[in-house]
Amino acid sequence: MNLWRLEETTTAARAWAGIAYLGAVALHLLLQEVGLRLRREEHRAWWAGSGRDLLNLAGFAALGGALRLFGFPAPAAALVGGTLTLLLFGVYVFMVTQTRLLRPRPLALAIGLAAAVPVLVWPGEVLWLFAEAAARLFPM
Repeated sequence: MNLWRLEETTTAARAWAGIAYLGAVALHLLLQEVGLRLRREEHRAWWAGSGRDLLNLAGFAALGGALRLFGFPAPAAALVGGTLTLLLFGVYVFMVTQTRLLRPRPLALAIGLAAAVPVLVWPGEVLWLFAEAAARLFPM
């Protein structure tokens, strides 16, 4: 197994995994609204911060799992999925809390999906970028 090479799979399996991945992206973004509500409750309920963490953990698991089904090796799926989890969380929170747009939530969903699509369109290149970053951060 090569950590930075897409594993062989059928076209149909890859298509279903792509659909699952885009669904996981959309669901993770939509659940961020629940996370923002929990954030507002943190001063009153001790469990609210843990609830936000669990939402993000579920998003990470769904993204990483879908990438694994797509053909990413498990460690690479975890690394790319974790990076996407942070990116999507940041996009949603920024759009909803820091902008004064009329409809920030649909725009956050659109931006999040647009940011996630390159992983499906250019998976080999994404793996190469992560391999290069890892090699520079952790030279052997």
